[in-house]
This record gives sequence, structure tokens and C-alpha cells, in this order.
Amino acid sequence: MRTCTSLLFVSLALVACAQPFEGRVASRLADAGLSRPMADCMAERWVDRLNLLQLQKISSLSEDLGRERSRGKLTLTGFVDRVRAVNDPEVFQVVSTSAAACAFKR
Repeated sequence: MRTCTSLLFVSLALVACAQPFEGRVASRLADAGLSRPMADCMAERWVDRLNLLQLQKISSLSEDLGRERSRGKLTLTGFVDRVRAVNDPEVFQVVSTSAAACAFKR
């Protein structure tokens, strides 16, 4: 019984942490130039499917993406292509499928 209680507490703590983290991911995507509905949709999928290290890999692109956005060159396709440079097949798969799913969801 004690193990179940501990497991429940840890699970609830992780769920509580995921919500604010998802919001930060969505904000960074919106800052990079994606529409807020698109950023929210993609962040939800990423937080569910990627681990922290993988999310940090994507985050490392934010400076480059910000420069492209300021020049008016950032597109969703360009964003997905830049993620390919992270060289993590799972990250690329999650980002590209999220982009497609969220684009059709709108």
C-alpha cells in the first residue's frame, strides 16, 4: 500500500510539472514565429512524446530560428528542416508529425 501511495504521489508531481513546462515550450515556439494555436498544439505533443534531453536539443535551435524569424524567413517547413539538423530521428519524427497533425487540426 505504501508503494502505491508513493507511486501515485510521484505520478501526480510529474503531471503537475508537465503543465507549466508545456506552456514554456509553447511560448518559445510562439516567440520563434509559430502561431499561438500551432505552438500550443505542438508543445502538447512534444511534451508527451519527447524527453527533456530531446526538448533541449530543439531548444538549442531557438537562437538561429529567432534570427530567421527576424528576417521574415521562418516557415513551418523551414522549422522542420532545421530540426533535422539535431540529428535525432525520434525528435525529427515527433516534430514533423506534430507539424502535420497540428496544421490539419486548425
